[in-house]
Amino acid sequence: MSGVKVIRVGYLIDGKSAPIRNAVIVVEGDKIKDVGRESEVSISDGAKEVDASRYTAIPGLIDAHLHLGSNGEPDLLKTLIRTPPDLITLKSLLHAQALLQAGFTTVRDCGEHNFFAISLRMAIEQGYFQGPTILACGKMLSQTGGHGDFGIFNLGVCDGVDEVRKAARENLRAGADFIKVCASGGGGSPYDKMTDTQFTVDEIRAAVEEAKARGKRVAAHAMATQGIKNALLAGVYTIEHGCYLDDEGCSLMKERGAILVPTLTAAYQIVKHGVEGGIPEWSVKKTEEVVDAHVESVKKAHKAGVKIAAGSDAGTPFNVHGENALELALLVERCGFTTWEAIRAATLVAAEAVGLSDQVGTIEAGKYADIVIVDGNPLDDIKVLQDKSRIKLVMRRGLTVRSVDLV
Repeated sequence: MSGVKVIRVGYLIDGKSAPIRNAVIVVEGDKIKDVGRESEVSISDGAKEVDASRYTAIPGLIDAHLHLGSNGEPDLLKTLIRTPPDLITLKSLLHAQALLQAGFTTVRDCGEHNFFAISLRMAIEQGYFQGPTILACGKMLSQTGGHGDFGIFNLGVCDGVDEVRKAARENLRAGADFIKVCASGGGGSPYDKMTDTQFTVDEIRAAVEEAKARGKRVAAHAMATQGIKNALLAGVYTIEHGCYLDDEGCSLMKERGAILVPTLTAAYQIVKHGVEGGIPEWSVKKTEEVVDAHVESVKKAHKAGVKIAAGSDAGTPFNVHGENALELALLVERCGFTTWEAIRAATLVAAEAVGLSDQVGTIEAGKYADIVIVDGNPLDDIKVLQDKSRIKLVMRRGLTVRSVDLV
């Protein structure tokens, strides 16, 4: 039957229910038609079969926080100064393709200095290039002297309720899938401290209102304790980083159904490579001050039952697109996640964080056929997902975009 594929796998981790052995996934067009044990699944005559019986199937991975315009350069400000915007756009296409080859079929771009990620999303949607499903916010919104104010680039700097409202509307007009605000200082901004609270509740609420009017949500860069709470009180849906999260913040997150996206990889790589790697001293110092508190905050949130989605912050120093699965290993090794929880953080929960839980994040009938076949069992060793030689097949929306040793 034309357009129907049957994938036989030795082990199925569907992201939702208990894993099963010797499973079959039936793909018709861009959707999953059926999935389960062979005795439970109807297979049409003439369907094209893929024998992955030696391997494990997982849902396409989702990175809920990255930046497509950079790729691990140690000094991001210098790189942006020296790189024409059009060249950044071209490079971002290569970054997107590297993500897809590594098994990341959906990504959320959390802010650039122009709207190129939105344009790249459109180009992929219209079939000009292969790449993951991209959700993009355009310019992240920042107060003057805040995390997005570098004094050189217009990263959506705005002050007061009216300016925030207008900046949010400009992003939405450009085609933004969500709005991102900076509710605290950060490690990559030269004029603030990570503990600084930025934007008032009313300013953040203005962005939330504008997004909600268009059926969209708001993500908040929020490291400082009060910045996290202000964002939650204003109605933000995802908290990015959450480095100084306290018990009250955890309770607020659970009460409001908010999701934490920790981005552990960013601090890990900055501290690992340091000034010797060419990272500015001020950025290294800020990150060293927060790295332990960050891990403890994620542990606290995990223990409290806060929803946590995987996001690598790829694009930050030494944080390269295609190496994003390190985030899952850090959740396990540093924060006490089980491998099952880490996989769900990058599939089921991440799909909820990016607003696509009705389309991706699990391998089940009716969802898009975003499927990764891997040599090995990530439940036994989460690090197998970091070895791209073990990624045997990547399927996005029913189209095979990577196949190694499989027909």
